[in-house]
Amino acid sequence: MAENEAENEAPDTGSKKNIIVLAVAVLIAVAASVGGTMFFLGAGSEEPAEVGEAVNSTKPATAVYHSMRPPYIVNYVTGSKPRYLQAEFTVMARSEAAIDAVILHMPLIRSEIISYLTEQKFLELQTQEGKEKIRRGIVELVNEILSKYEVSPGIESALITNFVLQ
Repeated sequence: MAENEAENEAPDTGSKKNIIVLAVAVLIAVAASVGGTMFFLGAGSEEPAEVGEAVNSTKPATAVYHSMRPPYIVNYVTGSKPRYLQAEFTVMARSEAAIDAVILHMPLIRSEIISYLTEQKFLELQTQEGKEKIRRGIVELVNEILSKYEVSPGIESALITNFVLQ
């Protein structure tokens, strides 16, 4: 019986050693991986920090977006058929002041955009060039309104987030 107990304990201590050796090997591999990554990325050196600072100084300000909801709905008559446009736009600026001015003057901006959209030809709106023309026109229109109220800089871009022609 004593021999059976001795035999049962021997493999048990060997498997514990294997687990400990395996755990140490995994820790060494992880440490080597982290060390290698830091070495190749240059962590701790002064030069990358200076490069990072130069990149941050030339980086433009964070973009701020504002959705111009509710959607714009405009009707057109082509031939004898009534046609409709439903569009949603989001404006992008680099300053909160420009977005705040857009929100403040939204009734005027909405009215001008609806007038602008009704002036467009329905068939032209179906092309990519027509959509791009609308996008650029909205940027110019909004910036024109904002410049009247001495808000500078204005919006940088208008994004079409929904565009349905029927």
